[in-house]
Amino acid sequence: MDVVTDIIAWKRDGHELDAERLTAFVGGVVAGSIPAYQASALLMAIVLRGLSPAETVDLCRAMVASGKTLDLSVIGRPVLDKHSSGGVGDKVTLVLAPLVAACGAVFGKMSGRGLGHTGGTLDKLESIPGFKVRLPQGEFLRQLERIGVAVVSQGERLVPADRILYALRDVTATVDSAGLIAASIMAKKIASGTAAIVLDLKVGDGAFMRTLDEARSLSRLCREIGAAFGRRVTCFFTAMDAPLGRAVGNRLEVEEAWDVLSGAGPDDVREVTLTLAGALLALSDLGVDETEGRRRAEAVLADGRAAGMFERWCLMQGGRWQPGVFNRLAGVEVKAPRAGYVTAIGAMDVGRAAQTAGAGRQKVDDDVDPAAGVVLARGVGDAVATGDLLATVFARDAARRSRAAEVLAGAFAIGDAPPPERALVMGRE
Repeated sequence: MDVVTDIIAWKRDGHELDAERLTAFVGGVVAGSIPAYQASALLMAIVLRGLSPAETVDLCRAMVASGKTLDLSVIGRPVLDKHSSGGVGDKVTLVLAPLVAACGAVFGKMSGRGLGHTGGTLDKLESIPGFKVRLPQGEFLRQLERIGVAVVSQGERLVPADRILYALRDVTATVDSAGLIAASIMAKKIASGTAAIVLDLKVGDGAFMRTLDEARSLSRLCREIGAAFGRRVTCFFTAMDAPLGRAVGNRLEVEEAWDVLSGAGPDDVREVTLTLAGALLALSDLGVDETEGRRRAEAVLADGRAAGMFERWCLMQGGRWQPGVFNRLAGVEVKAPRAGYVTAIGAMDVGRAAQTAGAGRQKVDDDVDPAAGVVLARGVGDAVATGDLLATVFARDAARRSRAAEVLAGAFAIGDAPPPERALVMGRE
């Protein structure tokens, strides 16, 4: 029995993988000496048998060591970061990044692209004409020093093991493993050099985690990894049974983020952003607690400093930001079939409608249409009459609009009484 087969059999039989075995596995995957079928076999064994906290930390450590790491100590200040586990209409980073910088802290993020029904921050930023998400390391560091905010694409040499393993997990039904998810999230954060991280773990219909217990399990593993690497990690659990905000789609979400930065916009986007901002600022070097951090974040939203920082950030990364100036596509309206109250808006269905319209991708290398997407006219709890507008879907051609509108219509449930209020922030650790 060769070494790789021994590792697979060891996990298959329910034993714990030690650091040596995990390092050998990750190294072999990156070097190409372990073929995809053997790597996939071990991933399936991990999904079926699970990873202990110690295994998860060791796997993350091996993944970090698989590529280069970024040293942000030259900034001379703690660099803050935020990660969302993915949700429909989640444009929080677009507001949070300039908001934190406007408060005087440093926010640096290496982000990814959207896959499936959830949107990616890079796709949203690239819907701004000229915005560059690829920056050389030196330019990334200089921008953090100069204005305190930069969001860029992850370099190919950063955690190459994650890119290879995620591609395998995506096609072998091995995504759903708390240990694998935690190692993937945290390896990229550790390698990117950020000092403190706030995790926004989404829970509900439109999230990868359907229950709060699943989110808590992931939170514990991520915080354990953070402690092992000397990183401060705070986790929040936020609801994703309905989309966040009213806009779903790349440029549409940027426009809504601008509304929030300008002191308007949906209350739920604002609330999640301010909650995360308070927590991040409490992890900074500003000497504030979460209450004071939130107060400062509210102040820079109110007086225009956050909006001004967004404009400066766009300019620094080549973006030509003009709010409301883009070619809006033709839309199809979805209307209420009966009178009553909107009792639910399925986030998954809204996300799929936006994806069908062209705002999302099935494969990582698919193109997206920056102007495609969905805008909701009603939220959960709103009263409607027969024929009232519920939402509009925007797409570049009639066939896409028609298919997306059919999916979108199935997202709305209308009942005779308003639903009970739901908690937006469901807890924290």
